[in-house]
Amino acid sequence: MQIPMWNVRLYEKQFNTRVVYDGHPTLFTIKLRHWGEFTKFPDVNYIDGTVTYIDMVDIEEFSVHEMDAIMKGLGYSVPPVIYYHFQLPKRDMHFGLRALGNDDDVRNLA
Repeated sequence: MQIPMWNVRLYEKQFNTRVVYDGHPTLFTIKLRHWGEFTKFPDVNYIDGTVTYIDMVDIEEFSVHEMDAIMKGLGYSVPPVIYYHFQLPKRDMHFGLRALGNDDDVRNLA
């Protein structure tokens, strides 16, 4: 069994990224919203979901395949095609959502 390089954290648990990531500039945390749904345009929001934090993700090793592994770790059965998005910092869902579907998108995320 392969041990994942990332760690799922419960929302309530404390995690000091400044201390843990100090000296490790390629590590980051994903704030993952899932089990919900998007509302329709023009008032786009994500509702009725769960927030899970994925810590210790290394951007140099991160890929869409790794995202699939994270989702499987959360209990999803990942079909052959699944769509991921990420939100640009300080942007809303109207103009800040970007696709995360291939290595170029992962480089955009980085």
